[in-house]
Amino acid sequence: MSTTTMPATSTTEPTPQALGIGMRFSLHPHTDDFVAVVLGALADAEAAGLAEGLVLETDDVSTYVGAREAPAEGRLVGYLAGVVTAASRRTGGGHVVAHVLLSRGCPGEVGCDLAVTGLPAAEPVALPPTGLAATAQWSLYPLLDGGSAAGDHMEHIERAIARARDRGTATGAAHYATRLSGDLADVLATAADAWAEVGAHVAHVVTHLTVSVGSPSGAAA
Repeated sequence: MSTTTMPATSTTEPTPQALGIGMRFSLHPHTDDFVAVVLGALADAEAAGLAEGLVLETDDVSTYVGAREAPAEGRLVGYLAGVVTAASRRTGGGHVVAHVLLSRGCPGEVGCDLAVTGLPAAEPVALPPTGLAATAQWSLYPLLDGGSAAGDHMEHIERAIARARDRGTATGAAHYATRLSGDLADVLATAADAWAEVGAHVAHVVTHLTVSVGSPSGAAA
């Protein structure tokens, strides 16, 4: 994983790599054969060409996915949708959970220079329907310093939730999270679009969601 920091000033639009657009996720299929399901789902997504333009690193905790080519946000959640869909298929429609963290604006762990100008806007994510009903608990974190010119962090969060309601995927509130429901593609696109929209105004923004498909708890979850 690169620890290269962004330049203090920029005359061109930063690349996805320079912006540190990436994701970590952990996949948890609720089956005794979870090892084969996890490794098989990762292999299925790569075989389907969904890893193009991405850097993948899987360890004993999670899989890191770094975006190197535009459209970065669409590539990330397109890959994730493919992995979750493949895991569901390999479990025969069983319960699969993914814990997902998306980060934009800090490409390294040691150094992180956020003095960037001209933060690029992203095109809305367009994913084909998966046919999988999903629910998620979603949180959004604009990492703003006090008195930031980008505004108050709650303004960005409330605007993102309102847009999710407008598109019909925000279906309730939970402690520390917003509940999203719908086709897996719509749920992931909602979170990614909100994250990217805030990232056009805030130098570092993180979003987290726990996604569930095939839950035996159903709508009562």
